[in-house]
Amino acid sequence: MINKGFYVKIVFMDDVLERVKNTRQFLLIFVGILLLSFHYFFVYFINSTYLEGVLDENFVGYVYTAGAALNITLFLMAPKILKRFGNYKLTLWLSIIELIALLGLAFLHTPTAIIFFFLMHQMAVPVLLYCMDIFLEEYSPAEVVGSIRGISLTMLNLPPIITPFIAGIILIKPDYWKIYLIAATFLIPFLAILITYFKNFKDEPYPTVSIKDAALKFYHDKNIFDVFVDHFLLHLFYGWMVIYMPIYLRDHIGFSWSEIGLMFSIMLLPFILFQIPMGRLEDKYHDERQVLILGFSIMAASTIMIPFITGANFILWTIVLFVTRIGASLVEVSSDSYFFKHIHPSNTGFISFYRMTRSLPLLISPAIVGLTLIFLDIKYIFLVL
Repeated sequence: MINKGFYVKIVFMDDVLERVKNTRQFLLIFVGILLLSFHYFFVYFINSTYLEGVLDENFVGYVYTAGAALNITLFLMAPKILKRFGNYKLTLWLSIIELIALLGLAFLHTPTAIIFFFLMHQMAVPVLLYCMDIFLEEYSPAEVVGSIRGISLTMLNLPPIITPFIAGIILIKPDYWKIYLIAATFLIPFLAILITYFKNFKDEPYPTVSIKDAALKFYHDKNIFDVFVDHFLLHLFYGWMVIYMPIYLRDHIGFSWSEIGLMFSIMLLPFILFQIPMGRLEDKYHDERQVLILGFSIMAASTIMIPFITGANFILWTIVLFVTRIGASLVEVSSDSYFFKHIHPSNTGFISFYRMTRSLPLLISPAIVGLTLIFLDIKYIFLVL
């Protein structure tokens, strides 16, 4: 039996737990999110440079595009799969697919194998996070959605504070296979928790919602449409940065992977510092729109500085990247809080459409970057962003 008193107030869960019916399942979802995040962020920042060892850097983005297309296809199918098989089975299958993909990336080194397993990885992970959304929504009381989303995003964003630094140390020698193997090991306890505690998960009835219906609802409901656009722009920023920033810092500015890893670990601290308190404030004051405006303004002002930093000044680069993530952390928690306050957990079609924004930007950003690089130096892609 889990004792609520064991959990310290510093994570702001005491008042949330009082409203939750099944405390154990609720807390285990956060453990699952944490394990998924550790597995994902060990490889998140090194994927593009790993692919660059196989492909020309101008084509790396197009592999991301292909993975995004597969992922969006799976998202389009997800509501029907959920209705037929349930969230538990979908999560189980995707976890196994992801485990196979990471082991393939670790031990098979031909270009064809690397691209194939990378596409599997790109296809599976965003839908896995979508499945965790469904688990979490089932146990989330409506009156503390902002707090719960703040906690969830903090669990998701805690590992990237640690993983880039560790990956940077390991990659002093280019032993990428070690990173993929470490990432795969985090899926083993995740699978154990899933099979032990969620195999009897009872899904609410999933209404059949076509993508056309979901798109029309998003378009006609101004509140939902605006937050969908916000989420799309946020993940355009993430996708753009995660593909091209590691390549730019290593190959064009001259940082080592150990320096980049430490820089990225510091850069991501705002996601830990701001998202839980901001989620609580938004539950109290419902001021998501103002926070979104502030967050995007900070992101724009700091990103526009990147092309004009020419030297390998570690402190300056770290400060600028840190500020970009202050803005992104505010946008992320505000858009999630606002969206999930307006959507019922059974509306899987709408949640699917919303979460598709993690992949949709990858369909267009490589094309925009490719077009930019025809006329301008790579540093100006950040000005375009």
